[in-house]
Amino acid sequence: MNEAIGVNAASKPDIVGAGEPLLLLHGWPFHKAAFRKLAPLLAERYLCHSLNSLGMNDTEITIDHDLSFHGHADRLIEYIDRQGWQEVSILAHDTAGTFARIMAANAPDRVKALFLLNTEIPHHRPPFIPLYRRLSHLPFFEFSMKHLMRSAAFQRSPAGFGECFYDRSMIDRDFVSLFGDYWFQRPKRFSALIKYLQEIDFTVVDNLGDIHGKISAPLYFIWGAEDKTFPADLGYEMAKAAPSFERFVPIEKTCFLPHEERPMAVAEAILSF
Repeated sequence: MNEAIGVNAASKPDIVGAGEPLLLLHGWPFHKAAFRKLAPLLAERYLCHSLNSLGMNDTEITIDHDLSFHGHADRLIEYIDRQGWQEVSILAHDTAGTFARIMAANAPDRVKALFLLNTEIPHHRPPFIPLYRRLSHLPFFEFSMKHLMRSAAFQRSPAGFGECFYDRSMIDRDFVSLFGDYWFQRPKRFSALIKYLQEIDFTVVDNLGDIHGKISAPLYFIWGAEDKTFPADLGYEMAKAAPSFERFVPIEKTCFLPHEERPMAVAEAILSF
């Protein structure tokens, strides 16, 4: 499967460090550069592979590509097999936290530990995602988003990146270039980004409680304490109900992207486990 996660030229992982393997998995609408600050801080203990999910790179998506949560989970196992690893740890953010949990439930002997960052919660819908899913089917959506993303006011609004940070000054030119402008630089990128969005299945999210029951690896939750996308109190209620739950660590003065805003605090939490 040449287009599988982390295999084709557009999907080659960013690799840093030495030690036991750790997969770093981004959510929507991000890509592997979301871990550019965190991975070097984990490199003394872990061999970090920051991966692009299929659909979040320059791969041309066709009807044959499975962008469902289960499809992403299957590609994770394929990637681990290709590396020759028997067991890995996984750090997953947002939507990746859902397919990482599916993978850990389907192949419990392959996951040593699962670290989850601000991820989906059963029966909770992140703000704006249902709206964007509806709008994404309209022909003017890409044109509209491209022009909106040029506006600093939109970038810092709740509909843009405003809820990602406690300190909105971090929504600077570098961040917007990496995670906003990036999707419009090549035609395939935005269409694949939208295909990924459209394939998010909330019935799977709502079944995460059952999926947790099939995970044997310890579950560690690290959460932006001020997050409005996935509120920390709801995250904690979900976490403590999981049979293999170990710890829930809120990162103060962060929102949806604690690994971007306070990477040292996130790294310290992971290494303390």
